[in-house]
Amino acid sequence: MTPLVFLFVLSFVMAVDNRIIAPLLPSISDSLAATPGAAGLAMTTYAFAYGAGQLVYGPLSDRYGRVAVVRVAALLFCVCTTLSGLAATLPQFVALRLLTGAFAAASIPLTLAYIGDRFAYGERQTAIGRLAATTSSAQALSASVGGIVAHFVSWRLMFMGYGVLTLLPGLLMFRLDSARPEPPPDAHDAATGFVDLLTDRRAIPVYIAVSVEAFFLWGGFTYLGAFAARRHGLDQLQVGLLLALFGIGTMTGGLLVPRLTRVLSEGALAGSGGLVMGAAFLAHIPRWPWPVFAAAMLMLGFGYMALHTTLQLRGTEINPAARGKAFSLFAFFLFSGVALGTAVLGRLIDAGLEDLLWALCGGGLALVGLYTAWPRRTIRP
Repeated sequence: MTPLVFLFVLSFVMAVDNRIIAPLLPSISDSLAATPGAAGLAMTTYAFAYGAGQLVYGPLSDRYGRVAVVRVAALLFCVCTTLSGLAATLPQFVALRLLTGAFAAASIPLTLAYIGDRFAYGERQTAIGRLAATTSSAQALSASVGGIVAHFVSWRLMFMGYGVLTLLPGLLMFRLDSARPEPPPDAHDAATGFVDLLTDRRAIPVYIAVSVEAFFLWGGFTYLGAFAARRHGLDQLQVGLLLALFGIGTMTGGLLVPRLTRVLSEGALAGSGGLVMGAAFLAHIPRWPWPVFAAAMLMLGFGYMALHTTLQLRGTEINPAARGKAFSLFAFFLFSGVALGTAVLGRLIDAGLEDLLWALCGGGLALVGLYTAWPRRTIRP
């Protein structure tokens, strides 16, 4: 098996972990005697640690290789995820999710950097789309299976189960050195620092767009499960199945990316994605029945693929000679946006201001899509 296969497997597992809080949030908050907004702090701390970890993993991967860094982080992730299922109090759970986020941070961003190393720019978005389809199927699985396990057994079993499943691919990656050594990244530039990248005119629009996208998308998405349970009177199983439609939408969008890029420009793809996501969030404001919620989840996933894969493509080309560092900042801004969004928007959901929450998310994502679509934002190799 090639390194890319193992990286895809671990990215799948980390994508399950990234989104597992949303379908499990009602059960976690009930079990730990917390409000949804308070329990949502587990996502805030996870996202903060995930973003901060990029500042370490990017430079390390530029120096030692993507695979070498990912496999060590995967084993530590296994330990922390398993322990998350054993947390007895909310502070314990939040602290363990912070550690889990720090170790989960390596896989997906470094897989994208690995794709940037191995694929030419013209072929790269197809590979990114395949990775997106892989991680999207994981998100669908986390929502549906997470809802089923939480409904019939316990949210704790979900954490412990997939934590243990991470162990095998993590251990198998240690055999790659003797069987298939990883070539070093091309033209590694150790002199390029984070300050250089933060002052790069090509990088700034990408970092701004991905952080604001994350603020509104994942800040709002974290509370969709609690919203669906409250608005539509759904149980944990039904909520999980509905949220799984987001993963199906992103998986479909990821598979269609190669075709869409042949008929749409980068800007058109990004702009349409932002508008579709905006419409999906705004659809929650009227008191429509639950099938509209289901359709909105599909739209949200499809729009996310159109906008986010374009941002990922541009993120891999900011500085090819220091790709690990450049993309680590991309992921840092992404998860900083997630952390800030879940913290700020959680106050709105606890205050009962759901309509305002969805209006902000819908309008914000539409503007991000239009900002990204502006011709001068495009990055070319």
